[in-house]
Amino acid sequence: MISPSTASLLEACIGCLCLVVAGLSWQYRDRPAGTPLFMMGVTAAIWAFATATASFVAAPNITWAAQFVVYGVAALATVAWFYAVVEYTGHTWWKTTRVRAVVFGLVLFEWVSIVTNPLHQWYISAESSVSALGLLEPTPGLLLYVHAAWKLGLVVVGLHFAYRQAATRRRVVKTQSRVLFLAGVLPVGTALLELFDVVTIPGFDFGVTGIAVGAGLSLWALFEADFLDFVPIARETLLENMNDAVLAIDMDARVVDFNRQAKLLFDIPCDAIGSTVETVFSSYPALSLPDLYETRAPVEIAADIDGQLRYYELDVSQILPRGAPPTSIENAAEQQIGHLFVFRDVTDRKRREHDIEAQNQRLKQFASVVSHDLRNPLNVAQGWLAVERDARDTDSLATVARAHDRMEALIEELLLLARAGREIDETESFELATLAFDAWSSIDAAHSTLVVNTDQRLDVDRSRFLELLENVFRNAVEHGGTGVQITVGDLPDHRGFYVADTGRGIPVEQREQVFENGYSTNREGTGLGLAIVAEVASAHGWETLVTESDAGGARFEFVIASGHD
Repeated sequence: MISPSTASLLEACIGCLCLVVAGLSWQYRDRPAGTPLFMMGVTAAIWAFATATASFVAAPNITWAAQFVVYGVAALATVAWFYAVVEYTGHTWWKTTRVRAVVFGLVLFEWVSIVTNPLHQWYISAESSVSALGLLEPTPGLLLYVHAAWKLGLVVVGLHFAYRQAATRRRVVKTQSRVLFLAGVLPVGTALLELFDVVTIPGFDFGVTGIAVGAGLSLWALFEADFLDFVPIARETLLENMNDAVLAIDMDARVVDFNRQAKLLFDIPCDAIGSTVETVFSSYPALSLPDLYETRAPVEIAADIDGQLRYYELDVSQILPRGAPPTSIENAAEQQIGHLFVFRDVTDRKRREHDIEAQNQRLKQFASVVSHDLRNPLNVAQGWLAVERDARDTDSLATVARAHDRMEALIEELLLLARAGREIDETESFELATLAFDAWSSIDAAHSTLVVNTDQRLDVDRSRFLELLENVFRNAVEHGGTGVQITVGDLPDHRGFYVADTGRGIPVEQREQVFENGYSTNREGTGLGLAIVAEVASAHGWETLVTESDAGGARFEFVIASGHD
């Protein structure tokens, strides 16, 4: 047995502890489960102070009033805990307006039942009595059982949510779920045990012990397990089956969660949660803190994953509280609760880069063969042909000369094509109009005209861009007929530029073929001119389209991707 004064002091201390929890929770009210946890602290404090008053003042009326206050706040405490579970586990259906109205309607119904109990005594019957120690020994009525049933129902549903969270998540999330489980079930459970006389301690409200333990667990969850700071906010972004390796790091550089791909990449043991990020990254010297927090240059690592060499590129971002409003970089740093390390799988990109590098190397070798091994014999043949034609010029020798000229043109075009396919290393800003006139001056277009309607500037490799324009102009002159007019202008919104002519145009069925190597409608053509155009445009990061000009001729559009204009 506990004396009334001792019981009152103990219960008052528990009430003060609950107020501390409520006060600390208030600063987290904008975060998931923050407001329900605050309400848990407030209702628990009222519960404890009410029982302390009943123990301290041994008056039946005070005891009855205190008991009814306990019943009333027990309903709010149950609902507050339940919605802490709902927000933590993400069961949003329970947060809809209609469902909330039903739940809080049950709370209001219980309050009405308590207030009107003297009239009907269906909540606590008249047979209830107050002991000599000032404690109420209630005889439950039908309505008390009804209200106990819906509260117990919410507790069971909430326990199910918390249990599933603990069972399906791991480490910190599992620990937090267990804490949330106990912080809610203990106050309600101990109250029910006392209500139905399963456990009784003369002179003391046993239900308050559950409040004390629940408050202590809540404090631990706040400051040791970062209950409202980190998980499950970060967990929502950690998709277990994604190819990218993801780690969530708190502000103390501790690992708080990771996905399966990160476990494979860094060979993370099961007990790594809580360890420092330097320990996890120990096999990769390039991943050193705190430099990674502010990194802007790409950090790449390679690793053997399931027998395959894979490449990853690091992206570090801030983790802010859920619902945090848009803010400045400075304010974001103040609100930040951790870092998200995303190692993006760039294996396919790296393989493409390796393929392009190998292709460029082959193109260099090909260009070397074309420029030396083919040009030298051709020059010899051309020289001896010139000697022979000086002695006697015949139609047969003229045919050989034309064949030599075609071979010379093919060699020049092949060299341009090989050069066009290489990546662009450096670009400069030029006026498109100036480059257009420069390209026009280098081709034979005596009976054609050029019109330039643009003030656009482009970032290009000048020599290779001139090759593009020259080939488009030459194609228009050769296929457009006598007196063709060529126009260079801007695409809408400066998305790029176009080159249009007044010639015969390109049939729709041929527009996808004109950029293929060797395709030509001219028997004397090499079929490489427009292939060079496409290669140069692609090397600049542009898309090339063929359509019909306003005059019915050909129109080549060069769409400049974002970041290349």
